[in-house]
Amino acid sequence: MRHRRPLAILALSLSAFAFASFGAPRPAVADDTLTFVLGTVPPLMDTLDLVAQAAGFYHEEHLVVTKVLVTNGTAALNACATSQADICPMSIESLFTGYEHGIFAQFFLARAALYTYVIAVPVDSPIRTLADFKGKTIGTHTVETIPLAGQVAVTSMLATAGLTPSDFSFAAIGFNQQALDALKSGRVDGAAFPAYELIPFQIAGVTLRTFYHPILKNVVNAGYAASPTTIRTKADALKRFSRAIVEAALFVRLNPAAAARLALQAHGEPFTDDDVKLFTRELVLWQDALPAHDPASTTIGYVPPADEAVYSKLLADYGVTKAAVPVTAILTNDFVAYANAFDHGAFVARVNALR
Repeated sequence: MRHRRPLAILALSLSAFAFASFGAPRPAVADDTLTFVLGTVPPLMDTLDLVAQAAGFYHEEHLVVTKVLVTNGTAALNACATSQADICPMSIESLFTGYEHGIFAQFFLARAALYTYVIAVPVDSPIRTLADFKGKTIGTHTVETIPLAGQVAVTSMLATAGLTPSDFSFAAIGFNQQALDALKSGRVDGAAFPAYELIPFQIAGVTLRTFYHPILKNVVNAGYAASPTTIRTKADALKRFSRAIVEAALFVRLNPAAAARLALQAHGEPFTDDDVKLFTRELVLWQDALPAHDPASTTIGYVPPADEAVYSKLLADYGVTKAAVPVTAILTNDFVAYANAFDHGAFVARVNALR
């Protein structure tokens, strides 16, 4: 097959890449094992883990990361909160609501740099400001009477433009092609989705105008979580996992084409060069929202507590939680310094050498 030759070349390059140490070699020690929950999120969200695996970053940190499949976010949170699994990639909203029900887990590393929920309209739409959504219909995956984070995101976003819930309406438009058809046909005036779910729309040739939340834009609501017990008893392994993910985030930012090939390789399904090109386009469109959107940062993966406190209060104000959840209960940044404690300049040079 056509992709075998470039894959072999890349594998040889990455073998040297993965085992070139920054300074004194690590002592020979046994690998630690961590379990990592995979759920029903789009494969795009698994990119950092897949790159960390295929590029050898886990191996370099003396980690063996095994995968546990779950059916939904609730099952993922329960698995991590009860220490049946070590790491859950998930939304912070689940941690807020779980806390109220005695289900405890904490974010310890971001896997996005921006608030994921946005409203998008076709670029030729007459809607150019948030105030223009007055009298319009906004599509969401589902419409529920119980407050959901996505609907709260829209409601609170439009409230900054003076709109009340009676000024607009929601319509359920499902997922993927069904949602795209609803937007293209004009059945809805806009779509309120996590930004990464809109990337396939753009790949399909639909140019979008995207509206970010004026208050929550910089709130990190996608990250890696673990139970307080796991954070306490497996702190050293989680520090090294965090460094592997930070390196993967930098890799994706600096060389999306190589990252796309690695992620597809680690995913384990057959793929072609066209698949690599398509996935590369998706990663390029996703760049600004990734943790390493600023490659010069030495705090990649940091989750600002002050922003999360604002979000906690907003979720309480809109009835998602009964009261504002204390941020210290669902967040720790204790591993971020270690995760970034490597020679970023040398790492960038290594990645660039693969081009």
